[in-house]
This record gives sequence, structure tokens and C-alpha cells, in this order.
Amino acid sequence: MSEWVLIYLVLIAGACLQSVIGFGLGLLCAPVLFLLMPELVPGPMILNALLITSLLTIKHRADINIKQTGYSILGGTIGVLIAGSIMMYIDSYQYQLFFGASILFAVALSLIGYTPRVSALSNFVAAVVSGFMGTTTSAGGAPMGLLYQSEERKRIKANISIFFVYINLFGILVLWLTGSANETDFKLFVQCIPAVILGWFFGFLLNSKVNEKLIRHLILSLAMLSGIMLIFSHP
Repeated sequence: MSEWVLIYLVLIAGACLQSVIGFGLGLLCAPVLFLLMPELVPGPMILNALLITSLLTIKHRADINIKQTGYSILGGTIGVLIAGSIMMYIDSYQYQLFFGASILFAVALSLIGYTPRVSALSNFVAAVVSGFMGTTTSAGGAPMGLLYQSEERKRIKANISIFFVYINLFGILVLWLTGSANETDFKLFVQCIPAVILGWFFGFLLNSKVNEKLIRHLILSLAMLSGIMLIFSHP
């Protein structure tokens, strides 16, 4: 019971942050939840991400750029297919090492400070990496977040969210077809739904009252610590 209390608190915080700044659920929650209950990653966390991005897409649908999203979806599809192939051939120890390294890579991307120009090519490349990382670790927001970081907040939420609705849906389908996800993942996801909804609601209330820069650095610091723990905690 106490384990699920911690899991709920982490999910509420992650969903709240995703609602406020457009990312954070995967990067904050996935490494922490993997340490608490490995069964929650990647399948249930991908479904949690699908839920929160669907809610954000509906809310910000007027700011979606269909043309740019098309290039993103093409790149994301390739990334998901590559990820699904790799997940079939790695064991739990290799996955934990890979997961930890991917989280640190995502943190590095978020901290790099480089602002690429939003174009068809940059959307495609960022989407390939995001699709791959999102399917293998359920924390694929950093590459797309890096690309859109200088855009208006509503555009960030709209275009990243609609992209990840597709990627999360396609990703869980690929994991299911390759045997890397099963009915247990869906049962665990159902248990997580109240926390995700509650976090989204809190984010809606706090949307204009938080210091986004401070929150972003807190997320990255916790994610970096979790990534290091994932790499070095396995016997």
C-alpha cells in the first residue's frame, strides 16, 4: 500500500508538471517509478503519457500546426519501429543500463541550450529520436522539447502533445505486437489513472502561478539523479 502511495504522489507531480510546462511526466516519473516498481515502465507509463497528452491536445487543439506535425509523425513512426525491434532482444539488466543512459541523454539534451530552427527536417530528426526514446523508456519528450523550446507555450503544448498522442498509441501497439507489453500493463495503467487525472487538474489550476524555469531545473536534477541510480544500482 505504501508503495502505491509513493507512486501516486510521483504521478500527480509528473502530470501536473506536464500540464503546466508541456513536458515532465516521462522524464520525472519514468526513472523514479522504475526504481519503485519496474513493471510500470515502459508499458503503463506510455499509457499514462497517452492519457495526459490526449487531455492537453484537446485543450490546445487550436494551436496545432498540422504541416509540422506530419513530418514529426513520419519520423516518430521510424523511431518507434526501431525501438520495438530492439526491445525484443535485450534482457532486464541491459534494459536498466540502457534506460539510465537514455535518461541522462535526455537531461543533456534539455540542458544543452542549443535552439534549432523549427523546420520539416528538424521536426523529422527530433521525432525519430523522441519516438525511439518514448517507446523504450516512456521518456521521449526531450528532443521535441529542445526543438520547440523557443516557441510560445501554447504552441509547445499543442504540437508536442498531438505528436505524443500518436507516438504513445503506436508505441504501445508495437510493444504489444512484439510481446514487450501485455494485459498486466493495462491493469497497472488503470490503477494509475486517478493520479494522472488529479495531476492534470492541479496543473490546470496552477498554470499561471509557477516559476517554469525553476520547475524545469528541478525535474532535470531529479531525472539526472535517477538515471545515475539506474546505471549503478543493479548488482
